[in-house]
Amino acid sequence: MTGNSVPAPVCPAIAARATAFAAAFATALAIALLPFAGAAAFELDTAEMQRDGPAFVLEIEARFEASPEALLAVLTDYARVHELHPQLLESRSLGPVGPQTEEVYTRLEGCVLLFCRTLHRVEQIRRRDDTLVATDVPGRGSFSEGRTEWHFTPHEGGAHLRYRTRFVPAFSVSPLFGETALARSVERMTLETMAEVDRRAVRRHE
Repeated sequence: MTGNSVPAPVCPAIAARATAFAAAFATALAIALLPFAGAAAFELDTAEMQRDGPAFVLEIEARFEASPEALLAVLTDYARVHELHPQLLESRSLGPVGPQTEEVYTRLEGCVLLFCRTLHRVEQIRRRDDTLVATDVPGRGSFSEGRTEWHFTPHEGGAHLRYRTRFVPAFSVSPLFGETALARSVERMTLETMAEVDRRAVRRHE
């Protein structure tokens, strides 16, 4: 190629995909880093994601600066739960369905690699002492089944958490790359949300 050669034209479709990829990567990186900035009080002890047949199972142990009562106040403020993470788009209580139990609707954005989809979840959430248990209502969301448990105990002026969630997507997930990407995405989003819960609980108490 000489100095006067004209570069080959770039296919507009390829250029658009490259631009979209770069933008998506930058956004994902910003979201991944932002929630932990200034959230050093939240300390992760262990996090383990496993498969149980068609189900994904995530178990976490962590420590929080805020007390169990303050943390649960944030987690049960259902009208504002969607503020805890950029991928949570909407949240609201659908009303009580039993003693200390509310039905809660959540709309969120689930992303695997570069593909995102809107997911819906209806859960019956029951609080008992310092424990919160959420169970998906079958047929009313994007998950065939699901159960999430938050067990808080007082710890050195703050709280210790034992967390477990088990869920089965009602949508297809590619077994080659999608399952691993989904597991990592759920784990990352959960940890980021926990850090934000602690930050808000501490701020409420100040």
